[in-house]
Amino acid sequence: MGLRLPAARKTPSQSDIDNWNGPEGNMGSRMVVRVWSLIYALVLCLGSGAASGAWAAETNSVRVRVNIWVGCVGGLVANGGLDTAPDSIYGKKGLAVSFKIIDDWTEGAAALATNNVDVMLTTADVWAKDYAQFKAKGFGARAFFLVDWSHGADGVIAAQGINGLKDLPGRKVAFAPYTPSHFLLWTGLKESGLGADQRNDIFSNAIHTKDGIEPATLFAQQKVDAAVAWDPDMSDAVAKRPGSRKVYDTRQASRLIADILVVSDRYAAQNPQTLIKFAEGWLEGVEFIKAQPSRAYALIGDIKDFNIPADLAKTMLGGVVLADAAAHKAFFATTGAPSDYARIFKSAQEMYREAGVLKGAASDPEASVDRKTVVAIR
Repeated sequence: MGLRLPAARKTPSQSDIDNWNGPEGNMGSRMVVRVWSLIYALVLCLGSGAASGAWAAETNSVRVRVNIWVGCVGGLVANGGLDTAPDSIYGKKGLAVSFKIIDDWTEGAAALATNNVDVMLTTADVWAKDYAQFKAKGFGARAFFLVDWSHGADGVIAAQGINGLKDLPGRKVAFAPYTPSHFLLWTGLKESGLGADQRNDIFSNAIHTKDGIEPATLFAQQKVDAAVAWDPDMSDAVAKRPGSRKVYDTRQASRLIADILVVSDRYAAQNPQTLIKFAEGWLEGVEFIKAQPSRAYALIGDIKDFNIPADLAKTMLGGVVLADAAAHKAFFATTGAPSDYARIFKSAQEMYREAGVLKGAASDPEASVDRKTVVAIR
């Protein structure tokens, strides 16, 4: 899948991923010294040249980590699929974009940190963790683009008899830690009126999964009472379990789960114009979807590895709000001004600090943004 890459850019091996991961699957402190020595050497080697932008010509290629999520439809439509179609928006801009499906969030972050992708799809809440952990290890990356807002496509599903989050104490809940599901559940429980002890018990007794797909599977198999998931798995699980339903989602928790793109500092410094063309092409893809939605749904349905048929793509897009240029600018706002990005970033940091994943001084949200690229995108 994707463009043919040189050997140095192979998909991370399992040992690379295991060494990047810390306890419980999060990115901890056990990265193998050899791997990070290579990264440090790369950074030191490229540092002065990257800063000037003069050491090498810009590449026309962009390698992007995505998970199976309908929100990235703007980029996929602009590309004409996982790899660039010659007559696509990106093809006409002279770009060669390769979308790499990596559903596991920790593996996605490891791919960025080990130079196996240049850009990573993530969410602003997960990025609050990844940014701090990248920074602690000496790896630089920054957010530069708003992809979409989840508007009903992430939620908590529950068995018959559970009518809301207040009914979750004493129940088995499945969710994937350190993903948007974690942040959604944490935020919802915090606002539910349940006491701190009750909230802690729910998290302590929860079934932790490696990815966001498994909670929905466990729920459909009636192995848990509730699950936090996202579409298409969430809706599919409800359909398979009679009497179940969504009890909380991102329509209620509005402007909470925002999908964003993050770029490595190395790539942004070496390829500033390519990065801007890539972002602007994505926005053109969003405008195409608005103008010709049926063609966009069909294109998504034709991407075999995405497993989202055209009719399901149409339904799923009803649960997201794709960002246009104005939404992108408003999300990041201007330096020093209040923004949705900074609000989510700070709140997520609070959650991760409570969980013991982040320690030490809190990160400054502004430092985690590639402001130069944000401003340049039209």
